[in-house]
Amino acid sequence: MVDLMHLFVQVVEEKSYTKVARHLGVSQPAISNQMRVFEEKLGVKLFQRQGKSFTLTPQGDAVLKYSKRILEEWSSLLEELDENLVDLGGRIRIGASHIPGEYLLPEYLSRIQQMQSKITFKITIGDSLEIADKLLSQEVDFAVVGSNFQTEKLDSIYWIKDDIQCVVPEGHPLTHLERIRPEDLLAYPMVLRETGSGHRRAIEDAFAKIGYNLEDFRIGFEAGSAETVKNAIRAGMGYSFLSISALHLSPEGLVACDVDGLKIERGFYLLTRRQKPLTKSARYCYNFLAQGGRDQ
Repeated sequence: MVDLMHLFVQVVEEKSYTKVARHLGVSQPAISNQMRVFEEKLGVKLFQRQGKSFTLTPQGDAVLKYSKRILEEWSSLLEELDENLVDLGGRIRIGASHIPGEYLLPEYLSRIQQMQSKITFKITIGDSLEIADKLLSQEVDFAVVGSNFQTEKLDSIYWIKDDIQCVVPEGHPLTHLERIRPEDLLAYPMVLRETGSGHRRAIEDAFAKIGYNLEDFRIGFEAGSAETVKNAIRAGMGYSFLSISALHLSPEGLVACDVDGLKIERGFYLLTRRQKPLTKSARYCYNFLAQGGRDQ
């Protein structure tokens, strides 16, 4: 019954059976069927359907109010029971955008396992928007992303800074210039991360501050990860902008350059769902990261 309540609240908050089905990776009819089961168990009609949309009946409004209250109490109960567990353990599901997921988290998580051997991890990597979406749909316990999502449903705290630098292949004409100006970049193709990534938004914001937008440049290749960007640069497809974290691990064939007046930096953020307490083990891992890798 608790699962049906939670699904009901999700459907109402998203205002869409289809969106919830997509979040959970199931079919829309499966969600509809679960809502019918919920109505049958309660013996009341919850939805007043209007074409492809719906509104709540008066009974549905009452069920929504009490469902939220019950789910909050249920979470508090699970948290209290979890506090009484002596050992930390279980699988922690962490969502991460590409740079923290591929280059930063493995070291931190390795240190956690050295101290708490019963904890295991499942890392889901995607762009920042995708990972925030997975957190909302409870596919991950918490997340580390390159954008600040401070909303009524998500809580976001600053974690660490990320510096981003212009990178070209060895022998590129830009390496022969004594100083590189932003306008010098216009003559060559740029390799760029995909739309939706915090990395791309940081680049867009930095160029906007000096009077440019990405449409001014020759975008020759768009990639879904930092590794693909690096390989495209090495293959001579153009220059790009890379996180120092990604650059330091495999700099072969790449040259970092400064561009006059262009400073690109951003933060990585730890995300949790509001009013959805973490389990004891997940909270331990979250706090370990928030405290910069110090044990509690």
